[in-house]
Amino acid sequence: MAEILSHCLLCGSEDLRQDEYASATLNLAAEHGVTQCWRCGLRFLNPRPSKQQYDQLYGQQTGPLTALYPVQEGFYGKEDARRLVEYRNKLDILLKHGAKGRILEIGSCTGVFLNEARQRGFDVEGIEPSEENRLIAREKFGLNLHGGTVEQQNFPDNSFDVVFSSHVFEHLLDPLMVAKCVARWLKPGRLHMMEVPNQFNTLSKLRARWLGRVKQRQRSMTSIHHTVFFSPKTLRLLARLSGCKVVHIRNVYYHKRSLLNPRVLLSRAIARLGFGSRFIELLARKPP
Repeated sequence: MAEILSHCLLCGSEDLRQDEYASATLNLAAEHGVTQCWRCGLRFLNPRPSKQQYDQLYGQQTGPLTALYPVQEGFYGKEDARRLVEYRNKLDILLKHGAKGRILEIGSCTGVFLNEARQRGFDVEGIEPSEENRLIAREKFGLNLHGGTVEQQNFPDNSFDVVFSSHVFEHLLDPLMVAKCVARWLKPGRLHMMEVPNQFNTLSKLRARWLGRVKQRQRSMTSIHHTVFFSPKTLRLLARLSGCKVVHIRNVYYHKRSLLNPRVLLSRAIARLGFGSRFIELLARKPP
């Protein structure tokens, strides 16, 4: 059975409207859909698979979802290695803002980020649900990562100087609850950094919507692996509601096209107007 939400995952509003365009773009099965909150603008899967169904899909690759959304093998480990250059950029930014000490990564995958952070002088810890990824992190980098989810951890309050995640919060069933956990785990005055995709709010996506151009993906696990679809606006709201103050929202780029290309220059200029790039980074600070 699909789970139906009656209120927004961020602001709690019950003024929700179905986004048929987003549902068609993701190529969702008939029992699932995308809702947009009319108050704050957040989009999220609704109706969506239940937690039990997700656990079966990701943990054992069993259950009813596997028939609707075939699983792609090796998906996340490949992405982890591809983001190495950007991980180094993020560590540069954290160091410029005075970060040091103990860092926790949520969703550590194979340990690439934490290995880089350790080389920069941080004491590192990580959470990674996948046993296979934890094994790779241990064998490759000597990292002993915590298993399970954020909800299953019992870190004391005020434990960490930095909490970091890359492409994690868009997968969560309750992102605000996890953001509040992060705020509790952070020491006063310390930093929370995350990166998420900006899936439906870039200018190119809005233009395609206005023109009725639906670029439908092949139905697979990637149709439902994102449960929340952030924009720069809703990412700011997430930080504020968690109790942290936004330091910046940064547009992140992974393409290698020349910066002298007029189309690249134009797209970056437009992103700065508030639409955002395909990937956006939040840096927030817990109040002293």
